[in-house]
Amino acid sequence: LSTAVQPTSAAFDPRFFLQTHFPTLVLVWAVGAGLLALRLLGGWVLVQRWASRGSRPAPLAWQRHLDRLAGQAGITRTVRLLESARVSVPMTVGWLKPIVLLPVGVLTGLTPGQVEAVLAHELAHIWRHDYLVNLLQSVVETLFFYHPAMWWLSVRVRQEREHDCDERA
Repeated sequence: LSTAVQPTSAAFDPRFFLQTHFPTLVLVWAVGAGLLALRLLGGWVLVQRWASRGSRPAPLAWQRHLDRLAGQAGITRTVRLLESARVSVPMTVGWLKPIVLLPVGVLTGLTPGQVEAVLAHELAHIWRHDYLVNLLQSVVETLFFYHPAMWWLSVRVRQEREHDCDERA
């Protein structure tokens, strides 16, 4: 019996792995990024549809109140206030022509002070340009979907954005 040492397999070489698997890795990335891009586009189309169809202008008194709050916040763009049965939480849509979408019943179900706090929060999003920032953040998420740190960081950024708008309100 020979006690000669058998040659061990070569150590893992990342360059060799990348050279041999590069087309597969690119295909997997392209499929993942493509699916997330479709999801992003679909979400954008859906929100635009909510803002244009199935919504109605809020009572004029609340629109005037929103205009006054926007002026106090230093927002010079016109902000429309709409009610929609399709949304379950208040949201801001649009960057150049911002719209505040409120669920139907918010204006009658909350006290005036609570409605003012909700409107101030949504105006803080407009003041911070959060719609555009969120869109750019979503594009970065789409491109780097494979990295877990990207998802963790993205969740944290969204949470901090909400906290900042709460404080500003």
